[in-house]
Amino acid sequence: MKYYSHGKLLIAGEYLVLNGATSLTVPLTYGQSLEVIKEGNQNTLTWETYEQDKLWFKGKIDTKFFDVIESTDQPIAEKLIGILKMANELNPEFATNLKFANVITNSEFKFHWGFGSSSTLLSNIAFWAEIDPYELHLKISSGSGYDVVAARESGPLFFKKEKIGFTIEKVNFDPHYKDQIYFIYLGQKQDSAFSVDQFKSRKKLFSNETKFISDLSRHIACAGTLNDFEYYLKEHELIISSVLKQKRVKEARFKDLDGEVKSLGAWGGDFAMMTWHDSKKKLKRYLEEKNIDTIFSFDELIKSK
Repeated sequence: MKYYSHGKLLIAGEYLVLNGATSLTVPLTYGQSLEVIKEGNQNTLTWETYEQDKLWFKGKIDTKFFDVIESTDQPIAEKLIGILKMANELNPEFATNLKFANVITNSEFKFHWGFGSSSTLLSNIAFWAEIDPYELHLKISSGSGYDVVAARESGPLFFKKEKIGFTIEKVNFDPHYKDQIYFIYLGQKQDSAFSVDQFKSRKKLFSNETKFISDLSRHIACAGTLNDFEYYLKEHELIISSVLKQKRVKEARFKDLDGEVKSLGAWGGDFAMMTWHDSKKKLKRYLEEKNIDTIFSFDELIKSK
């Protein structure tokens, strides 16, 4: 058996998605697979995780008592056990699938990019356990869950967290000026779970900001011109900058840019979306001067259909 889930990016609505803002999210052309091979010793689960085909983690788990037998990284093994135990609680019949199982996961993206190593894993384990991935997410995470929802979608969508559950709305986010939109890795992986907890600890509703961001998510998705798109990106950045009391990324790192830059996900170092008014060759040269070498075009990264 083999399962596959897409990575994600949150184009608009970061942080305030937790307060019910309508947010724009996109599944990616990069994802993670999970393959189950039924062989081995009874009550022993062998697990191998690969990052772009290179072994990243290996461990053995006693599935009768959910103990680590051996592993290359104890905290990762314990986190994995937590997910498997919760999946088993949601579907007790899943325990029979864990016997004699060898599991191999392979991520097409680098884990530090922030494309959703955890959400794609949750989605794939939920496939295997035959449970609702969002329900599994709620049991082990304090995030909004947009990422596990996007993991199974084929194109962009608006996501809104409700008091109970969520709503989604498919959207055609495929602008005619997309050849002037790029995605760049800023060079410092952020801890999304920590960022979420920090934001939630403030216990503020940000009602007006949530409404404005909801409107901007729709404007960003449907902007008819690049100028309009850039205007909405800047407005979005200014609002979140005020909420977080942090400098927006353009002010901090790209003051000389003739275009706009928007942080994606947890602010501080994951991916950003950038508009550029010249050739990709010149963009690479510009970014090299800022020690940035991971660049994707819109079509290289976004599943827009």
